[in-house]
Amino acid sequence: MLSPMGTFTHTAFDTSLGPVAIAATDDGVVRCNLPGSDPDALVEEVATRTGLSPVEGGDLVDDAADQVIGFLEGGLREFDLELDWRLIGGFHRQVLQATATIPYGETASYGEVAALAGKPGAARSAGTALSRNPIALVVPCHRIIKSDGSIGGYGGGRSGVELKRRLLDLEQD
Repeated sequence: MLSPMGTFTHTAFDTSLGPVAIAATDDGVVRCNLPGSDPDALVEEVATRTGLSPVEGGDLVDDAADQVIGFLEGGLREFDLELDWRLIGGFHRQVLQATATIPYGETASYGEVAALAGKPGAARSAGTALSRNPIALVVPCHRIIKSDGSIGGYGGGRSGVELKRRLLDLEQD
């Protein structure tokens, strides 16, 4: 249980795709980085953007870590976590909330997710929202591809696109 003194919990752990870090507030998971990202940067970002103080460990982040590991190992198909959306707002939040409804093993185009978020024709803006996804993996932005069926971009440039392909392949097995 988090104290009401303005804290968030965090944890970092190794996965087969690289280290992952997660942060949570009393409202839910607020940040999950992509495998291979810097866990310390996640803690600094959450502290700066929320004004909350970090506390290592806690039931919510431990449960979230177990679920992320289960997902990356192919055993978990759907996350069961409360999410704290405070790090993203407006249309970008709507895009990510729509993305969260895309089922395991399925994909949608940037245009389709923009339409789901209420703005057909805003594919570029949807892409920007997805590139800023603070709750990666849990909000499966890797499931969003280009309308021509090609993979599109993903965090981390070229290595990110490779990670996206691995995540999509994981969901096809």
